[in-house]
Amino acid sequence: MKTSEFGNTVLSDQETLKMLQGFCYEALRFFKVSVEKFPKFAVGVAMQADGKADPLIIDYTHSKVLVCIPVFRILFSGAIGNDAPSMYRLMGYQLARFWYRFTTVGDEGAFNSMDKDSIVFAHSLMILKGCRINPLTPVSEVLKMLKSEFKIECELVTGIDTHAKVKLGVIRPTKSEHVRIAKHWEKLHEENINRSLISIVEGDLGSKSNPFGNVDEAAAYIAKIEQECLSTDQFRQEIAREEYFYDGQIFRIPWASANVSYYPIEGASDNCFVVNQLSTHNKFVLKPSLANHKFLYRGQSRFFSPCKPSLFRENKDYFVDDIIQIKEFQCLLKTHPLVQLFERGFELLHDTFYFKINYDGLSQHYYNNTPWLDLTSDMEVAKFFAVTTFNMKLDCYEKYTGNELGVLYYFDLKADSFQYNDKRNYIVNNIGKQPFMRSGNQSGFLINIAKDEDFNNYPEVRYVFFRHNPIITDRIFAQFDNGDRIMPEEILRSHWHRRMNDEKIKKLISTEALKLNYKDNPHESHNKIIKALQNKGFKIKKYQPSFTKEELEQYYATSLKFWRDFCSNIHFYSPEGALMKEHLINLPNDPRYKWAFIK
Repeated sequence: MKTSEFGNTVLSDQETLKMLQGFCYEALRFFKVSVEKFPKFAVGVAMQADGKADPLIIDYTHSKVLVCIPVFRILFSGAIGNDAPSMYRLMGYQLARFWYRFTTVGDEGAFNSMDKDSIVFAHSLMILKGCRINPLTPVSEVLKMLKSEFKIECELVTGIDTHAKVKLGVIRPTKSEHVRIAKHWEKLHEENINRSLISIVEGDLGSKSNPFGNVDEAAAYIAKIEQECLSTDQFRQEIAREEYFYDGQIFRIPWASANVSYYPIEGASDNCFVVNQLSTHNKFVLKPSLANHKFLYRGQSRFFSPCKPSLFRENKDYFVDDIIQIKEFQCLLKTHPLVQLFERGFELLHDTFYFKINYDGLSQHYYNNTPWLDLTSDMEVAKFFAVTTFNMKLDCYEKYTGNELGVLYYFDLKADSFQYNDKRNYIVNNIGKQPFMRSGNQSGFLINIAKDEDFNNYPEVRYVFFRHNPIITDRIFAQFDNGDRIMPEEILRSHWHRRMNDEKIKKLISTEALKLNYKDNPHESHNKIIKALQNKGFKIKKYQPSFTKEELEQYYATSLKFWRDFCSNIHFYSPEGALMKEHLINLPNDPRYKWAFIK
């Protein structure tokens, strides 16, 4: 891979093939062509009668597309940056149209980039996939094809590019089509929200008086219920089959959909992470895949009533001492190289990615008292927590050896679980994969709980009891390397645990943390906050919380291996996804970003 001084990536021969192939395969999936009938892509040369090389040749006999890389690149010599992938997309979609004709009617026509039908199809699909109109877009023909072949009635309107502050043409559904689409999804949305789980009553298997024999049996029961719910949820089934993302105003790139974690990703593991663009911040997050999940889970070695977050387990009404620790923690995180890289952003191929750091979520995972409860999309993780307890002093998990019943929770994910709702005080929050390992290793989600509320009573919540089995506990404990997979060794762990267990260090607060507290409490006087902290024994000092020199040296010594492991289960929902992942893995080799990995 080579990178110019302007940051425009030059693709290798194999990367060129992968990008072209990715777009072709995306269109073939739209045509419902079976994967075994997809053509293979290879570097090759085919000569025309005049002695010139063709950029692309379709070898129908051997199910191949031969690409003459030098000639192919000449086609895009004027296209750089954000325009280049659109040209690859155009050509890939056109190729798919030719291949579709071959698989359906046996047409073996030679590829021709000027073929009108394939051009119109390619531009039509590009619109649905979130691409803008460009000077080559045959607008009137595209509108006709969207209606006749894609069954979507659209129109050309004038929009505003909010970044460039210029007018531009936009193809979007007509008002009547918008109403049709909106009504369809509203119906499915309401059906999803109004469905309720079967309640477990006392005496049923899984109730306190009739617990499961062990945690494996309890987990198997939940898995069975979950798959039954998922298979009969029409909202989720239609999301899995979505061929385009319409946000109510325009067609957008699929990874900008809030539902992207529900999309099936070919070749991805059940517990992978999906790149998702947030609509509110224009930043990205790494969401645990929920393609095969209707529930989130929580495990506890004992049942607590009420079930509350750590912040509300003590009988107090003012939480300034806990909140200020979270702000101090946030100030520390902002000095870490990877946090800075995520927030400053980095370029992959033709897009710049700014990732949102979930400071509240990380606070929850690193010893702080917060108003959040942990949930997970990984049942094995929930089972681990269901058979262990945490020893704060020793900073480790220990096998539960008591006589009480364990409990496994399952939380029914609704269409609005990740959205604020006037009818409830709580919202599910994705923490997912962050620059530190715990949340990703735990496939983490959070739910905020109000002070006087009980998680046990939420309508989406069900739980089953089980008897502890020492043999199964031993197996699960070993499966997670005695807890090291849940809580791996890293500089944030040792640094913050040391602080939270030293009363003198713990009582020292930076002015930067105080400023963050002011920002979150604009209606509370600064003097009141300072006085409350001083009454709790805190000392406020002007300094920047930071990792020690030795801690950063420890990070840099292992940063390259950490990054490879970090990227291993990340997926982009895009035809370019595999290629973008390769570039993500190779980010430390990019001169622009080496500072985040190499001292």
